[in-house]
Amino acid sequence: MIKFTETGIMIHGIEKPLYSGSVHYWRMNKEKWSMVLDHICAMGFDIIETYIPWSVHEYEEGKYDFGKIDPNKDLDGFLMLCESKGLSVIVRPGPHINAEMTLFGYPVWILMDEEIQAKNPWGTTVVYPYVTKQFPIPSYASEKLYDKTKAFFMKLKPVLKKHSGEKGCIILIQADNETCNFFRDRPYIMDYSEASIKLYHQFLSIKYKEIGRLNKVYHSTYVNFEGIAAPHGFYGKVKEDLPYYFDWVEYKEYQILNSLKCMISVIDSLELGIPVFHNCAYQDYTPISVQRDEQIERLDVAGMDAYPEPGDTVMLRRRIRYLAGSSRLPFVPEFGSGSWFDREILLTAEEEEFGYLYAIMNGLKAVNFYMLVERDRWTGCPITNDGRIRSSYYEMFCNLLGIMKKNSLHQYQRSPKILILRDYDMGRFRALYSIMDPNLLSSNCFIQGPDIPQELFIPDLDLQLDLDDGPGAYCDDGWVDMVSQILDESHYDYNYSDQYLPVVKWMEYKIIIAATYGFMERDIQEQLYQFSKTKGRILIIGPHVPRWDKEFNRCEILETAIGNGDGNILVVKNADDFEAGRLELGQQFVCENPEIEISVHYSRVTPKVQLLYLANKTSNTETARLSCEKHYRISSIWKGKGYRKDNCFITNIPPYTVQIWKVEMEENKDD
Repeated sequence: MIKFTETGIMIHGIEKPLYSGSVHYWRMNKEKWSMVLDHICAMGFDIIETYIPWSVHEYEEGKYDFGKIDPNKDLDGFLMLCESKGLSVIVRPGPHINAEMTLFGYPVWILMDEEIQAKNPWGTTVVYPYVTKQFPIPSYASEKLYDKTKAFFMKLKPVLKKHSGEKGCIILIQADNETCNFFRDRPYIMDYSEASIKLYHQFLSIKYKEIGRLNKVYHSTYVNFEGIAAPHGFYGKVKEDLPYYFDWVEYKEYQILNSLKCMISVIDSLELGIPVFHNCAYQDYTPISVQRDEQIERLDVAGMDAYPEPGDTVMLRRRIRYLAGSSRLPFVPEFGSGSWFDREILLTAEEEEFGYLYAIMNGLKAVNFYMLVERDRWTGCPITNDGRIRSSYYEMFCNLLGIMKKNSLHQYQRSPKILILRDYDMGRFRALYSIMDPNLLSSNCFIQGPDIPQELFIPDLDLQLDLDDGPGAYCDDGWVDMVSQILDESHYDYNYSDQYLPVVKWMEYKIIIAATYGFMERDIQEQLYQFSKTKGRILIIGPHVPRWDKEFNRCEILETAIGNGDGNILVVKNADDFEAGRLELGQQFVCENPEIEISVHYSRVTPKVQLLYLANKTSNTETARLSCEKHYRISSIWKGKGYRKDNCFITNIPPYTVQIWKVEMEENKDD
């Protein structure tokens, strides 16, 4: 039996850390496979990951090659070789794989099928403007797409089943890849295909159950759900018009969740009996939700990819702490090792190491390094495509895997007392509040189209909703960012999540800091209120107190509680007035330098043994002076040199460096 655990993976009764790396068998000469895998084993890896690209194996419609024509496509032979070397394998059969392939792994006849293509508001095909070749985007609502995918998977089934089970090497399978409409995640770009509109009406019927209920919310007179046209942009006049547009944004989320359900159904037809995971690209906002992904039956873990640069600590900290606060297992299925061909930057081994350890100190438990082996359109890896070693990257991974395993880093846990709940509905509002989608020709941050200012598409209305921030990214929340910064400066540990986190998980924290605006769903207001009434808990909200529910009926649960003094609720309207010191949370180690980040991880086995992480996030050498009221012994396990002076522990930390110290707490002794 194989299953995810809170800290890694259980394989046939043995729990181990989930540390893996990517290698693409079909992109190498088969004669080099054995040498490359030996190098991977020598670095300390015992798990690898590979895509299984549809377009590679079905080279013409109805014609398949698994090694008889091109030996590099011998999937069965590759898996047999992995088994002979004691390597476990994670498979990612798509159908979407990206991997810098020209058509992202799809066969051309799939993408050119009109019945499968996503459509824009004008009924024409939505094109992904990929740098090497533009191609039509498939619709997640297309039943034909899943039928064709299943036919391909049935060709894979004999090989995958042969290498699953107690004697096989396959331990995990991924459901699709970065299912986010090919990064075209703005709501009015797509999908207006016939299949999508049919699914939209299905979504409305499930949500409202009867048309009369919808008409009451919409202030409309529709006869049936099929008569409701999808919005092409926001043209409301008052706040009561918003539910219609919110529903379209929520439908785009439903479309993705439904797509994952369809893919899991296809995977189940393989009868492999192994856990299923998914990788979100980078979004912790609409239309993506890690928590809702993990509520899908048979989808065990939803991770999130990361390709940070040394200065991206704010982004990386937020992403990892969001996973730590939201997912069953904080997992990065793609953590950049090397760079794609048009990224215009190649990190050094030291820069990559900093990102990896910085993620671990912020709560990362499982990781797949993408890539371990170079290939076309990817460079800067520890192993080249022909089996040579790039010494700086290779030695970095040898040392990194060594320290991670020797010290069982995955068995230590952070213990934050603070949870920041971001307002997922504010991202939805930002998404819907546009008269159309700007930059229709661009795809995401990787491929730039005409830079049309988003402000030009914002309606000139005042909906009187107590919204502080103007146009921006769906994830933007100035109030949350300011509060987070103040907590960081005081070295307080915290996690992120949003209202989709199960309420039972809220109770793991002493303090919840919740972003609240003029509207909030009634049940979320009630849940926050109940948390505030729980003994020993504190609720902090801001910058506003909600006055309406999401259907824009009066809903003043929190406002009434505050007025009556019922519950332990603090309202912080201006984030810069927030005083972290008032939280009265004891800190074991205190550091005066705000440029140094501290994280304490506690042993699951030996309570008095801790790991102390210290990160210098700047380009200058910084000094950390740590004070601690308790008696302790401290020793370096990673890049640390320090000394004690005047009851302080002092260490100098080079630029972009993470130090790890082992701390053994002692009983306090009389002076």
